[in-house]
Amino acid sequence: MDLSKKVFVLGIDGAPETLLAEYVEQGVMPNLKNILSGGYDLVQMDASIPDVSSTSWASFMTGVNPGEHGIYGFMELLPNTYRLTFPNYASVKAPALWDIIGGTSGIKASTLADKFKGRVPNNLRSIVINMPETFPAPALNGVLTSGFVCPDLKKGTYPESAYEYLRSINYIMDIEASNASDKPDAFFDEALLALNKRAEAFLHFMDNERWDLFIGVVTETDRLHHFFFDAARDKTHKYHERFVFFYTRMDDIIGRVFERFMASTNGRGLFMTMSDHGFAPIRKEVYLNRLFVEKGLLTLDPAREYFEQIGAGSKAFVMDPGRIYINFEGRYPGGAVSARDRSSVVNEIKSILIDLKDSDGNAVINRVYDGTELYSGDESARSPDLVAVGNDGFDIKGNIKKPQAFGTSHFRGMHTRHDAHCVMPSGTAPLGRLHIENIASIILERFI
Repeated sequence: MDLSKKVFVLGIDGAPETLLAEYVEQGVMPNLKNILSGGYDLVQMDASIPDVSSTSWASFMTGVNPGEHGIYGFMELLPNTYRLTFPNYASVKAPALWDIIGGTSGIKASTLADKFKGRVPNNLRSIVINMPETFPAPALNGVLTSGFVCPDLKKGTYPESAYEYLRSINYIMDIEASNASDKPDAFFDEALLALNKRAEAFLHFMDNERWDLFIGVVTETDRLHHFFFDAARDKTHKYHERFVFFYTRMDDIIGRVFERFMASTNGRGLFMTMSDHGFAPIRKEVYLNRLFVEKGLLTLDPAREYFEQIGAGSKAFVMDPGRIYINFEGRYPGGAVSARDRSSVVNEIKSILIDLKDSDGNAVINRVYDGTELYSGDESARSPDLVAVGNDGFDIKGNIKKPQAFGTSHFRGMHTRHDAHCVMPSGTAPLGRLHIENIASIILERFI
C-alpha cells in the first residue's frame, strides 16, 4: 500500500481551539506545539447545529448534514407521538467513512458517497475506537468499539476478538459522572484511568491490526469540561492543577500516537486531531420550555411524564439543546398549529427569543435558525422547525419540568458551535470557514 494514503484521526471530544491555543502558548502541551511547528495548523472549526455530540459526530463520520444522516440529538420523539426514543447506529441513515472505503454501505446512500463512488477503493480497512453514536457495533471491514452511548461493551464491539482484548485490559467505556459532584477526586482519578485505557487500546490496535483509516476518540475531555471547565483558566481554582495535568497527559498521548503513526508511514501519512464542538463557561442554564409556558406557547399536564405532558392548545415545545418543534396538526397527537400558520408562529417564537435577556440585561440568544435553511435530504422532514443557539455562557436546555426559565446546576461548561478545533497539515483546510462536515471529504480525497 502507498503509505502516504494512510489516515489517523484523533478525536478529542469538546476540546476548544481557543483553549488548545492557550495551552500550547503556555507550555502545557509541548508535543502539540512541536507538531504545529512542523507544518501543521490549529484551525478553528464550526460544529453541527445543534452542537450536541451525537449530531456532530454523525456529521463527522458521514460527511453530510443531519437532513441526510438523520441524527438531531441524543433523544427523539417516536413518530406521531410525544414518547421518547433514543437513536442508535441503525438510526444513522447515511454511510460512514468506514462503510464508503470498506464496501459495507449496504443500502445506505448519501451525497458524499455518491461523490466518491468509483473514485476511492471499497476494500480498505478501518479501526474505529470509542466513536459515539455507533451502538450496537456494525459489521465492518475492520474493528469498531462504540463510544457514548454504549451500554454493553460486547454488543458495542466488532469483531469478537476485539471485545476479548478490550475486556482483558479492563477497558472503560465511560466514567461515573455523578462522582464529579460527590467525589471530585475520584472523578479525576477515573477520568485519567479511562484516558490511559483509551491510549492503551489505540496503540494496541495501531500495532496489531492492518488498517488504512484509524479513528480514535477520547471522551474524557468532554466529561471534564462539563463539570470543571471553570478550572481550565482559573489558577486559583481548587482543581486547576488537576485539570491542566489531564491536558498534559492528553498532550503526551497526542505525541505518542503522532510519532508512532509517522514512523509507520515514513512521515507521509495524514494525521489530524479534531473535536465535535467547543466549550465555554456557563453563566446560566436556560429552560426554554418554561419560557414557552410563561409566554403562552406551551401548556403542560404535570400528571403525565416527560413530553407526554404537552397539553391541548400548545403551539411549540423544545428538546435539547435548543431544538424547537412546532406542534403541528397531523404531526403530533395534540397538534394545534395548521401548516398555514407556520410563519406567524415562527415569527412569534423568534421575537420572544431574540428579546430574551438575563437579569443583568445580557442577550441570551445568538441566533434562531429555521430548519429549512439548515437541513436538506430525505431525513429533513424529521428536523426541528427552529434551532436556538445561545450566546456563550447561556446553555439552552429542553428540560420540561423546571419551574423557572433561568437556573444553575452542577454543570460548569457548555457546548459551543463556533470553537471546535482541527489540527491538520498546513494547506489541507478548504477555503473559508472549516466545518465538521468537511473532514470526511478531506479524508476520502486522501484515498483517491
